[in-house]
Amino acid sequence: MLGEAERVAELVVTLACIWSSPLRVTLYLGLLWAKLGPSVLVGVTLLLVLIPVKSAVERKAKQLRRTHRVIREKSEQLIKEMLHKYQALKLLTWESWFFQRVTESRTRELEMLRIQGFLTAFSMLDSICMPFLVIFSSLGAFVLVDDGNVLTSSQIFTSVCFFRLLRPPLLEFLGLFSVLKQAQQSFCYLEKIFLTEDLGTSQFLTKGATEESSADSTQQPCDECQEKQNDSDEKRDHYHFRNEFREACWLYLGAFGWHWVSVCSLVYLSVCAVSLAQDGVLCMWTGEAKEVQGLDGWKELRNSRLSAYALLGLLQAFLVCCAAYCLTCGSLKASRTLHTELLSDVLHLPVHSQKMNTRKLMQALTQDMQVIDEELPKHLHSILKSLLDVLSTITLISFIIPVFSLAVCPMIILLLHIQSRISSTHMQIRNMEANPAVSLTSLARVTQCAEASLSGPEHRAVCLKHCLQAFTQNLLLKYNTINTESWVVLWFDGVAGIVLLLVSLILLQTQPESGLVALTLICSFNIKEALHYCPQAASVITTDMLSLQNLFDSAKAEKEAEWTVNYRPPYDWPQHGEVKFRNYESEASSDGTPALRGVHLTILKGEKIGVVSRQKTDTDVLINSLFRSVEARSGALLIDNINISRMGLHDLRGRLQIISQVPVLFSGPLRANLDPFAEHSDAQVWLALELCHLKESVQQMPAQLLHPVQRTALAFSFGQRRLLCLARALLARVRILLVEEPLHHVDPETEDLLQQVIHAEFKDCTVLFLSQNPLSVLHTDRVLVLDKGQAVKFDAPSTLLQQGPLFSQ
Repeated sequence: MLGEAERVAELVVTLACIWSSPLRVTLYLGLLWAKLGPSVLVGVTLLLVLIPVKSAVERKAKQLRRTHRVIREKSEQLIKEMLHKYQALKLLTWESWFFQRVTESRTRELEMLRIQGFLTAFSMLDSICMPFLVIFSSLGAFVLVDDGNVLTSSQIFTSVCFFRLLRPPLLEFLGLFSVLKQAQQSFCYLEKIFLTEDLGTSQFLTKGATEESSADSTQQPCDECQEKQNDSDEKRDHYHFRNEFREACWLYLGAFGWHWVSVCSLVYLSVCAVSLAQDGVLCMWTGEAKEVQGLDGWKELRNSRLSAYALLGLLQAFLVCCAAYCLTCGSLKASRTLHTELLSDVLHLPVHSQKMNTRKLMQALTQDMQVIDEELPKHLHSILKSLLDVLSTITLISFIIPVFSLAVCPMIILLLHIQSRISSTHMQIRNMEANPAVSLTSLARVTQCAEASLSGPEHRAVCLKHCLQAFTQNLLLKYNTINTESWVVLWFDGVAGIVLLLVSLILLQTQPESGLVALTLICSFNIKEALHYCPQAASVITTDMLSLQNLFDSAKAEKEAEWTVNYRPPYDWPQHGEVKFRNYESEASSDGTPALRGVHLTILKGEKIGVVSRQKTDTDVLINSLFRSVEARSGALLIDNINISRMGLHDLRGRLQIISQVPVLFSGPLRANLDPFAEHSDAQVWLALELCHLKESVQQMPAQLLHPVQRTALAFSFGQRRLLCLARALLARVRILLVEEPLHHVDPETEDLLQQVIHAEFKDCTVLFLSQNPLSVLHTDRVLVLDKGQAVKFDAPSTLLQQGPLFSQ
């Protein structure tokens, strides 16, 4: 509904174009007819013929964007799964597998961006080269229809200016029909909404701009709405990043590639130079025509100048395509580099650090990367073109009339001052837009959560009052935004008017040739359009740097230890599975899990050890210590007499396996969940499934080992998922296995099967059973009792039962 209401609100501006656009088109055509006669119809016809071609390209681009959106959503789901199952991913040492999966999805996404980037060449040709084609065809028809038609400075000046002014209202008028059709659909939808007696917030969210985000919000509990508001406040604070703006720019330019930066700047500068040369050829043509004697001389001059003008047009089209290619290649290189580095940094984060920053990392890998992929290249094109247009125009005017150079420095200072005020104002507006109290989308989500929990009349009245206040604030914000945009246009129109006035006064004083007068005035008129684009592009670029800053902040996060180091344990380590704690103390993890303190014990090879504690945090810190999710503060932890702190994390974690409370399966084929790196044959995988009593269940599936496992893994029961995790351990042939007590109620038969497989297939291995229930570890050889990070008891279960209540409780 929000999108429909905004579309109807925009119709107020569109309605003015219904009468203003035809009026302006008629006026410009009349003035052009007075100068060029029927020849003007050639340019207008060409403009109308190329409009369907433009529409076809836009439809193709829209189709590509739709396909790209589907690919991006799949990539986002994969990243979301990676972050939500990060701990299991780290303990299994499957980071490289997920890195490869995300990279492959990213490659498909970048391929779509590459195709879209090349389609932008057509839009650049349309905006830059279309005026040339229209002017060339009209002026060429004018001078070729009748040999007596001689171009004058006034004809060239008015034709160039009016053709450039004709295109925007003509395109606006032709696009009115689709806008009015969309507005009619919005009116029908809003009419249906307003005639509904009882409207829930779910209907309020299912249309318009919030359609994609609402699908997830309807499934979130009310406390997550508050978390999203806190995130919004955090995001709003990030807008104060001016001190880091330069670092973000250098970061992007380095990823873009300095060779692409140099080539892009050179090509865009060449495009501006060729555009000025085209106007120069036309204007100088008129000066040379005065000196021509006879019809043959005029024909020779006409043919040579038309040929030169056409060649410049072809050169401009070639340079525009080169600019689109360079910008696309550079932006894709930057996107690929930044995403790869960020993904690598995320996969090197400690487990507990990642847990605290899941939402921030998700935003960096999805929303911020989307801005860098899609928005930033377009904004770079806008600011490069507009800035170089202004600089080249000022340089040309200063070259023609050197006195104007005295006014360049004051004018640049004035423009920079206005731009600083504009950037500050836009920053404040965006801060206000990020405020949940003003954002209608955030308000609708919170109202929906409130409606789901409380639906009394008093609460509805409070929500209604809150909604009305938010609507009022939102309307005030939009009103101020419109005023700000009008203020910006007024200031830069004033600067452009001052430039035109100064140029006109200097031309009246110096009285140069008519061709130079026409060229100077054309450049002065063109600077107005360029000045309109500069502040908009600069403000948007400043906002885009937020995404780069988020990536920069994520890259600066503290990383875990190296995955591999120079010291590598023997290939068959550990052979026995003997674990020794020697006065071991671990550091407290960042999520507040207490550290192990003064643990000194030895677990012999092949022992079945029960680990019990009142709090699960005690068993968690033991797992963290064995897998080095937290590092040792003092003492040593030895496995087969090798200190685990000497080796890399992959060398350690790859030799251990854990069956966690909540068994984790990843999306993808079933075989990849057991053997992602294809290190075992299908026969070995089937044998592991058979030993875990899962072979028959898998054989009944249509694709068997290639059966796709969804993110919810509904095809397998909770107990079957634990058995699949046990099959991973069988394939890994580990000597040390950790088994956590299941979190949920499990079918006793399935759990008995798991215990039977462990005692049968891991009889020579060291197995640690971690539980909060002493009765579940009575079958073990010895039991370790942990309390607040300390090993208080370590003996046989029968002995501990006789010693006191600490174990039995």
